[in-house]
Amino acid sequence: MPDEPFPAGGSTTLTADGRRALRLPLSGWQLRLGRGSGGRPALEVHSGAGLIDVSVTGTLSVSALRGGRYGGRAGAWWSLAWGQLPPGADVVEASFRGWRRDVRVQALTFADAFWVAEVGGRFRSVTCTSGTTRAMMRVVREPRDRER
Repeated sequence: MPDEPFPAGGSTTLTADGRRALRLPLSGWQLRLGRGSGGRPALEVHSGAGLIDVSVTGTLSVSALRGGRYGGRAGAWWSLAWGQLPPGADVVEASFRGWRRDVRVQALTFADAFWVAEVGGRFRSVTCTSGTTRAMMRVVREPRDRER
């Protein structure tokens, strides 16, 4: 499965056939676009420990903020968050809150349905904002790799 490099800009589109993936540069995590029931787009989030989350777009509800993790070693920390785009939204802002500093970034959107934000550093919470939608979550430690 070929990886698509993390783009320098804020947006990319992955094909809906599930054969393409996005590898995040700091964490090495991989996002894959697949198909859920009814042919709906599905986001698969993979870490070194394996499959972490699957999010399928729905008509009844949207999970604007699905997860937040941090990890790293020897001072090379990273934090990331992901979710679904709220209806009518095309931009998500992710605000990572830490012990000593805060970082706000525009999330990368793809497949017109999902978003991801990755930043350097260890943070304790993330808030995503898109239009009138706002969600907050604690950022938790990444699971251990299977190889350990």
